[in-house]
Order: sequence, then C-alpha cells, then structure tokens
Amino acid sequence: MDKAKIIIPSSSANVGLGFDIWCLGLEQPKLQVTYTRTKMGKGVEVEARSPYQPPSGLSLGHSGKKALENYLEVLGIDEGAHLLYEDDGYPVGGLGRSGAEAVGAVMAASLIYDKLSRDEIIVYSSKGEPGEHKDNVAASTNGRFNIIAISPLTGNPSVHFYDVPENLGIAIGYSSHKKTKGTEGLRQVLKEPVHAEDFIIQGGLVSAATAALISGNTNEFLGFVWGDKFHEPRRADVGGYGNFTSSEFYELKRKLFEEYHVALNVSGAGPNMQFLYNKDEYVDGIPNVISHTISQLFNEMGIKLDIKETGIAKTGAYDYTQQNYKF
Repeated sequence: MDKAKIIIPSSSANVGLGFDIWCLGLEQPKLQVTYTRTKMGKGVEVEARSPYQPPSGLSLGHSGKKALENYLEVLGIDEGAHLLYEDDGYPVGGLGRSGAEAVGAVMAASLIYDKLSRDEIIVYSSKGEPGEHKDNVAASTNGRFNIIAISPLTGNPSVHFYDVPENLGIAIGYSSHKKTKGTEGLRQVLKEPVHAEDFIIQGGLVSAATAALISGNTNEFLGFVWGDKFHEPRRADVGGYGNFTSSEFYELKRKLFEEYHVALNVSGAGPNMQFLYNKDEYVDGIPNVISHTISQLFNEMGIKLDIKETGIAKTGAYDYTQQNYKF
C-alpha cells in the first residue's frame, strides 16, 4: 500500500475536572489526512488546505510531521512521506488540532508499515505534542470519553475509553480572545503548589463525576463537572481566556448551571469554551435556545463567542481505519 486516507475527529480536553487525564472526541470539526509514501525520497513533506490560518509562529501539519518523523526513525524506515491535511473549518485553539494531525499521520503510517495497538498509536502520536501530552491524541484515536492513567508500577500510560450517555449534549463556543501565551506558556501558572483542601475537593469531584458518567447519570455528572479548582482558576487569573478573573469566571459558570443546567468548561487550554448539557432538556440543542444569553454574558467581558452544536464522537481514527481497511 502506497497511499492511505484517514478521517480524524477533533477533541475537547480536560472536560473541566480532568486536567490532562480526560478528553472527549468530537463529531465536528473533523480532519482528513492523505498519506502518500515516497519511496525514492526521504523526509516528510506537509501540505495543508484549510479556511483557517494558524496563529503567528505556528504552522498547520507541524505536529503530524514531528510525530511521523519519530515513528519512521524508531522503526528504521528509510522512506519519506507526503502528508496532505484538509478540513472545512478546524481552527487552532482548544480543539486538539495538533493532536488530530499527529494521530492522522501515525495511524496512516501504521496502516502501511506496522499495525499498532490503540495505546501504541497514542504513544507515538504524543511525540508530536508539546510535552508529549496524551489526552487529545487519545480522543482523536478512540473518540468517546477517554481517561489516561499512568501505572504506579511501570510509569507507562494506559488509556481507557467509554461510551457516554446518549443524552449528554455538547456545544463549543468559538472565542474571539487571542491568547498571548501558547498552551505551554499557560502551563507555567500551574506549577504553584496545590492546597490540600483543593486537592481533596477536586479528588472527590473527579471520582463522583466519573462514576456518574460511566453509570449513565447525566444530570449528576453535569452537577459536578464544572467545578474545577485547579487549572481553570489559575489560567483565568492571568488572562488566559479573556479579560476576567477566576472569580468572575466562576460566577458565570455558576449562573449557567443554576439557571440553565448547562455546565461550562474551557475546552483544552482555551480560549474556546465547552458547554455540556442534557439533551432530554434541550432536545434541539442549546445554540438556538440560550446562545444569545450566553453570548451576551461573554460580550460583557469583551469576548465574542460563536456557539456551535457538535456531538461526542462514537468512533475515532482507529475505528475508521478498522472499518475502511483490513486493519
């Protein structure tokens, strides 16, 4: 096989409480990669066709190129590749674009050269991510709801993925805020010590929210998931999401849940926002029902927010490959 085409779902990491360990695969937007094997030439060439332009200093396809180069080197494959990335609206910022690029490249290469397991795809793909983070690449690989656990014995990661309740809805708020720091820059504010009380509260929320989601209790999950006390408050206080403090952001989150039963979290490192809700209550989704109210609240903080309905992906790039190729 000399050519492979893979469809990769986007992702929304952290899901409030689960910093670096939780991630949801999203139905939209999606990324398509066409991998062409170049036997006569070495190196990885990248071409990207997208209506979005990356932020200054970034280039579309870079993460895929980085992950693929590592994969080819480790396997001792003395060949090159051409990666063509195509999308009809997949921006950079809180939707796992770089992770999807990496998964697409490694998944296609695995199809051509060496069939890898899901966890192996995730590990190789993470080589294209800053800090080799695995949350976004896990969700692009598997779709669904992903939990990343590090073994206390071996230190190796294992990824567990679960279907979510059918009535769990999700919308993404595309923010006009321009980050002055990249994802890694926003990680610096997380290095301060965590207070014991916050650690205990967060641990309880993570445990209860996970149990609620896996057991199918959507309303209970929504009641816990927006209460992060670790990464969102710290990043809010340094302007990571806009010109508002963590206290102001918390009040907005509280208002949305108390009045509308909508759980607001930041999608990944932001600035885009994630809205979770019960589809039994909002049968037609939330954009046409309360988006005006939500947008108005963000407008008061100087941010234009365009809310679009999506869904939680039931499959990922690995499933796509199994279904469309003999993998």
